[in-house]
Order: sequence, then structure tokens, then C-alpha cells
Amino acid sequence: MRARLIPLWGALLLGALGGLGCSDKGPTPGTPSPGTDAGTRDGGSRPEEDAGHEPVPSPFTCEVSRQRGCDAGQSCLFRQLEDGGTGSQCFGGACDPVRQDCPDGQRCTYVRGDGGTWRECVAEGTADEGAPCQLGASEPLGIDTCKKGLFCTDVALADGGTGFQCARLCHDTASCAAPRECNEVLRLPGTVELPLICGAPSQRCDLLAQDCESPLSCYPTTDSALCASTGNLSEGATCEFSNQCARGSACVRTGEGLTCRPICRYPSGQPGCARGTCQPLQSNADAGACVP
Repeated sequence: MRARLIPLWGALLLGALGGLGCSDKGPTPGTPSPGTDAGTRDGGSRPEEDAGHEPVPSPFTCEVSRQRGCDAGQSCLFRQLEDGGTGSQCFGGACDPVRQDCPDGQRCTYVRGDGGTWRECVAEGTADEGAPCQLGASEPLGIDTCKKGLFCTDVALADGGTGFQCARLCHDTASCAAPRECNEVLRLPGTVELPLICGAPSQRCDLLAQDCESPLSCYPTTDSALCASTGNLSEGATCEFSNQCARGSACVRTGEGLTCRPICRYPSGQPGCARGTCQPLQSNADAGACVP
């Protein structure tokens, strides 16, 4: 299965309260296709939280896009949670697949063996970004045929089938060649780590019209609105990413902290606010969020 990466980085501050939000467009993970061990892409979301419950510890313990919050020698990566949701965590390991900090003549990539899947310095492959690739079955490790900084993953073909091409590993969009964006995540069997790869640009959308095709919904970022996987958090629930919230709502920072709030037309019109008042969202003309 393939899907656009889910979390949009961080929440937005309401325009009326001043300041820019901390979000970049971004991120968040399926099962292997039959007959192959190549990584697959899929989406997920956190389980619903009801407003009024005691706050729970955040599953996002470090910042993937800026690689902040970890000790030296560690990498901040998204991780698969036991409940199927997504968090972030500092991981140790032999190397980093984006920084490519292996000795000369080697590359850092994910390898697979009887012990699972892990990062290791291995010989560089020969396949370029976007070129067909294979996941080798050499013993004792399974290593793909891609060059440094790339990983072999599934892609949809024009004839409706599935092929395998080298995609660039990334922590943020600055690692990707325009117009591609760091907006897809790999789920690899044998590891809870969820590495990111560069994907096609996310579709822009209209927050008020909610014109994304199902199962995607339209969510705000600090400079536009993008289609992303739909969340399930209800109004007033604690959040960290807008698309953790249900369709037609966004994660915004108010006096109550980061919570999901319904999107409204600013300064007036439909959709309106059943409760509270409509306050403008940063860099999203005519759109706001309903604040108690």
C-alpha cells in the first residue's frame, strides 16, 4: 500500500494571537507487497483523545525535520507505536541514512537479516534515484541495489501495476530535489523505525471547501493548505499536528494549549462556529478556527 505521509509539522498559531506557527509541510506508515521485501508506504494516525481527559505524554519526543532533541550520534526518526499510531524517538545506530556518515566508499542504508532490519554501512549500489532497483538476497544480509542516500521502494506504474525504484531518504524537504518533498514514510518489516523518503508534491487545497479526494482532507500549514491523511481527534482534543484532527478542523495554539478546533470562514460566513468565535489562521486567507 502507498499513501502520503501524514503529520503536517506542528500546529498553527491563530493570527489574532500573533506569531508564526512552527509547522513546515511534512510529515507520516503498510505491509510489504506480496512476494517482495521492499519497503511500502502507508499512513496512520493517533487514537482518539477526548477533551477533558488528563494530558498524556507526547509520543513525539524529538524533532525529525530539524534533527533536534537527540544526543550526539543519535538520529531522530518517526517510529511505529504499539497501538499502530506514530511518534518520534531518538535512535542510536551505526550510521544515519540521510547524513551518510559512513567511511568513504560505503553508504548507510537499511539492511535485513534474521535479526530484523537495521542501519549499517555497506558497499554502495549502482542504481540512481528514480531508476529500477532490486532488494538483494545476499547472505547474511538483504541489501538493495541503490546508490548512496537512496532506498528501493514500491511505486505505482502507469499500467496499474507495481514496480520498484530508488527513492531518496530524507529528514526534511531540503534534502529533496524540487519539486519533490519529504512527505512519505516507509514501513520496513523488522524495525519500528519509520524513515522518510522524497515523494511527489502534496496537492494544494481549499480549507473551506474541503476539496481533497477521500480518504484525504484539507489541512492548513503556515504558507498554504495541503491534502493529507484524515485524523480522528475530536474538537478540544490535545494535538501536535493538524491532520491528527478530524476533517474540517485544525490543530491550533490557544490559551488552552494545542487543541483541535473547527475551521471557519473569517471574518464571517459559512462554515461558522457553533461555539466560540472565528479567529484567523496564519497565511490562510478567509480561513480561521473557532476558539472558545
